[in-house]
Amino acid sequence: MKDDPRKRSDFSRFLVHLTRKTNKIDAENNLINILKDKKIEARNFHCLFGPKLKNMKLTPLLLRKFKTVCFTETPLDQIHKMTSETYPRKIKLKPYGLVFWRDELVDEGANPALYINSKGTTLRDYLLSEFDSHFKSVNAFKKLKAREDFYREIVHYYSIINVISEKYDFSWEREWRHSGHFKFEYVDVVAIVAENPEKFEKKCEKEFNPNQLKKVRRIPVISPYWSYEEVIEELSIKVWQKRS
Repeated sequence: MKDDPRKRSDFSRFLVHLTRKTNKIDAENNLINILKDKKIEARNFHCLFGPKLKNMKLTPLLLRKFKTVCFTETPLDQIHKMTSETYPRKIKLKPYGLVFWRDELVDEGANPALYINSKGTTLRDYLLSEFDSHFKSVNAFKKLKAREDFYREIVHYYSIINVISEKYDFSWEREWRHSGHFKFEYVDVVAIVAENPEKFEKKCEKEFNPNQLKKVRRIPVISPYWSYEEVIEELSIKVWQKRS
């Protein structure tokens, strides 16, 4: 389609998962571990109801259902802005991550995070009240399934909701969420994001076994500080290498 709105330059065809430091593991090694496991773990709640979930006596299974993996639709040549030290974020993302096709994540059930404006309304109170009504006497996934026809959808819905406030507004991050762990194959990865691509590729030579390394080497490694043209150049080089 000549006028396909999906081809607008201010929207990306990709979704990016950026890593960070967790416990004693830095962002780069977290990325290495994700590539080895071919899985991004859903470890946290990222929704409006996170504080409630932490204090509710829910079974581990039901709690896990609310945990999501986060991605951003930020264009590839703008990723560096999200990893800047001056970026106003409690959780500091680092210049390491994985790039996937947006349409393929849609097929896997990923959704844009919903950021609802509560300024001048009681919408936030309404959402919290609705959440309480759904889980008033439900502490297990089995109980929710027995009571609600759309039990999966209810959990999924609440897991992607956030409310904009004076102290909290990340709607411009163009965040997407995938419920539960996100598993992938190496062929699903469009590119690897690394602060220093050449240094990262050398690190891969030490970290991966021969079979894994052969597949990882086929994936373009791009820097979040590169221009759009530099990103395209690296992607094109890898495509031609695969064909030769």
